[in-house]
Amino acid sequence: MFVMHSDTDVYDMVDILGKGTFGEVAKCWKRSTGQFVAIKILNSFTERSGYLKSELKILKILGTFNADKFYFIHLFEYFNDNDKLCLVFELLEQNLFEFQKDHNFAPIPVRHIRTISKQVLTALQKLKELSIAHTDIKPENIMLVNHSRYPFKVKLIDFGSAMPLPSFYASLNEYTFPKIKSRFYRAPEILLGLPFCEQMDMWSFGCVIVELHLGWPLYPGSNEYDQIRYIVETQGLPKIKQLSSGIKTHLFFKQNLIFTLSSLDQLERTNIESFPSAEVKAELHDQKMMVDLIKKILNLDPSERIRANIALKHAFITMQKLKLQYKNTVTASTVNEEGLQPRSEKGKAGDKAEGFRERAPKFWGILAERTAAS
Repeated sequence: MFVMHSDTDVYDMVDILGKGTFGEVAKCWKRSTGQFVAIKILNSFTERSGYLKSELKILKILGTFNADKFYFIHLFEYFNDNDKLCLVFELLEQNLFEFQKDHNFAPIPVRHIRTISKQVLTALQKLKELSIAHTDIKPENIMLVNHSRYPFKVKLIDFGSAMPLPSFYASLNEYTFPKIKSRFYRAPEILLGLPFCEQMDMWSFGCVIVELHLGWPLYPGSNEYDQIRYIVETQGLPKIKQLSSGIKTHLFFKQNLIFTLSSLDQLERTNIESFPSAEVKAELHDQKMMVDLIKKILNLDPSERIRANIALKHAFITMQKLKLQYKNTVTASTVNEEGLQPRSEKGKAGDKAEGFRERAPKFWGILAERTAAS
């Protein structure tokens, strides 16, 4: 068994949870407490050394705040072991992509999407206050803490690409655009080569919300041109000032587009039919509120895109309109806000999402691409 030593503890490696170009993540047993932890083992002397230092600096900043209150993964300690930087984190259960995969990519019910959204928006609001942008918001970086005990309690992970906000405005060349991760969730300002800020995280999370609702990515572009095409199909062209200022605009808009979805409004009536008839009206209203928030998040202009602190006050998150309008007509499970209290031991280990239907063949190609890349 491989053993790692810090100044204060000894860790026995139990399993490898994942590998990447950065290194690997291992499940380890902490001898002093007998608890399992996740250790991110980074190749210290690589071309990413500057990013490793930046990640550690940001994690130290986040460590001064309550990780449970603001929904960040908790860093216990860090140390060097055989020229490798080791970050010791709390062990979380499963990311949202894996959760959906385990449930055959069934849509997650709106009430659970609200629970997830409130937590992630709280995390993004705190990052904004700290002048930090995550830059890689996606289902893989939102993890369930312990789904059997705390249903849909999540935490934001992987700050390896996070940046201090002043860096964005120093120079467009200081951080090159390809380093902004995950094409499916890449904001228009990144694709066009425009100045960018923390609002790109809001765009990414808007795409995540839709993916949780549909069971497949909203904008599954195979390249950046294809990504722009998907966005324009549902939202039209960006403003002229954005197009004229983008240093990558010339790479796009060279041919007629083939339209598939005409509007984000179509999301309002998806995945409704499986709910009991007595709750359909409430569910329709709830989805309408969710789509209204999504449209505000997925504004092509980052200066007009809703901010996390305002999004937390939106009717979809607070449920005030839903509570007032339907409090006497639907069941409590539909209207009452999802809490994050421990579930009874008699409860199910996981909630099967409802309304699963066969997905388009294209989706399985996307899945294969994502699985191969992970």
